[in-house]
Amino acid sequence: MRKWIVSLLAILAYNLAGYAQSGPSTWFELEFSKKIVKNLKVEFNPELRLLNDFRMDTYILEGGLSYKLHKYLTLAGYYRFENAWDYKNSTGAYKGKVSSGRIAFDAKSGFEIKRFDFQFRIRYTNGADFDSATDDRDSYFRYRAKVDYDIKNSKLLPYLSVETFHDLILKEFDKTRYTAGITYPINNSNEIGMFYRIQDYKEAGKESLSIIGVGYGLKF
Repeated sequence: MRKWIVSLLAILAYNLAGYAQSGPSTWFELEFSKKIVKNLKVEFNPELRLLNDFRMDTYILEGGLSYKLHKYLTLAGYYRFENAWDYKNSTGAYKGKVSSGRIAFDAKSGFEIKRFDFQFRIRYTNGADFDSATDDRDSYFRYRAKVDYDIKNSKLLPYLSVETFHDLILKEFDKTRYTAGITYPINNSNEIGMFYRIQDYKEAGKESLSIIGVGYGLKF
């Protein structure tokens, strides 16, 4: 089963790579969290995104709180600051940067069936990435479904996820993210992972984005 899961992820990544028209970009994602009291934790999630030629694309500083109301329901709120490089309007290394701040609210749920762990998240945010069709006044619902598979006698945890972006101003879905990845818990506090992602835009003529990602998580 372990070999079958790893082979399936490799096949999916290969097919997704063929589907993408540009890239790959490189994303580095960090997750730091600490439980404050029972069911309440604080999170800090910085992120660095590089273009396919390793030029700076975006860096993100995000922090928030997450509270587990029930076994099947967790609520969270975040504030995110982003700095993006707009090379088309830039005349120097640090000119043409665009900054943005936004908030997000999550409702998360999930359940397990044998070795499969199904997770669902609905996120509301008052803005999208800088590649959105309109501007920072956007309001979005983001719907994500994710499934992990617990390989018997292995710490490796492969997963698949799909996330769609629903623009509430334009009343349309403008992009979808397809992700195949794997995580490895080093110990009870540290975790590393890698993923391959396709960001597919619904806007006519806009190229899909291919992304290779590396992640690290630390629980204090």
